[in-house]
Amino acid sequence: MKHVFAVILVFAGLGILHAPASAQGGWRQWNVFMRDGTRIEANPLGMNEAGRFTRGMGKEPGIERSKISYLGISRTELPPLPGGVFDQDLVVQVDGTRSLGAVAFRGLKFSEGTVLQNGKEISTEKIAYIKFAAPKKKKVFKKKSP
Repeated sequence: MKHVFAVILVFAGLGILHAPASAQGGWRQWNVFMRDGTRIEANPLGMNEAGRFTRGMGKEPGIERSKISYLGISRTELPPLPGGVFDQDLVVQVDGTRSLGAVAFRGLKFSEGTVLQNGKEISTEKIAYIKFAAPKKKKVFKKKSP
C-alpha cells in the first residue's frame, strides 16, 4: 500500500512540473524583455486604452511598445528565440513556426488575445515570442552653411 501511495505522489509531482507556468488567477505569465536589458514579469499581460502593455491588474500607465525588445511566454518547452535585429516584427509560435510582418493586438486582456499579422489572426495561446522590429533611427539634418 505504501508503494502505491508513493507512485501516485511521483506521478502527481511530474504532472505539476510538466504543466505550463500560469500566474495567479489561472492566466499565463509573460516576460517583457526591455530594450535596456531588463526583464519584467506580466501577471497578467494586457493592453490599456492608450495602446500600452500592462503587467498586472492595477491601473498603471503601461509600457510603450518602442521600449520593448520582445515578449516571451513563461514556459519550459519553447523553441529558441532567434537572435539579431529585425526590420519587421517577428512572431515565433510554440511549434516553431515563424512569421515576419507588422503585429497588431486585438483584445489583449488577462494574458490572452489575438495578434493580427499579414492579415492572419494568431491566438496568443499559440505564441512563444513576439520580437518587435528595431526602432527606426531618426535622421538628423544638418543646415548647409551659406
